[in-house]
Amino acid sequence: MRLILGVVLTLVCAHPTFAQERLSPNAFIDIAEGHTLTFRHHPSGQLVGIEEFLSHDRTVWARDDGTCTYGRIILDGLYICFRYEDDPGVDHCWIPYDHADGMLVWSSDDVQHVTSISDRPVVCEGAPLS
Repeated sequence: MRLILGVVLTLVCAHPTFAQERLSPNAFIDIAEGHTLTFRHHPSGQLVGIEEFLSHDRTVWARDDGTCTYGRIILDGLYICFRYEDDPGVDHCWIPYDHADGMLVWSSDDVQHVTSISDRPVVCEGAPLS
């Protein structure tokens, strides 16, 4: 599945209207670590959630409904993957891109736009799972 996604994204992103450059997962983490990123569906702008990158391999994810969970970051080739405590065994993998309007992350069925990077911590309804 990841190979198919990579081929499709390479073909789609080669089109001139997609003026963007793929970021390595390490480059994405270097930008995100110590910051909080807001993710919105692209192109609708609907809030997906806010993620605080606590370290190179740990996050706290706040969904659009205000609930939170901790996540582990796994770097896998072109992909940055997240495994959340409330969704064990499932990797949520993305290919990050630098875009004229900020960063984009692509999965096999979604594109999300990083609309802000801040130093504010994630605010959760109740504490994350652990």
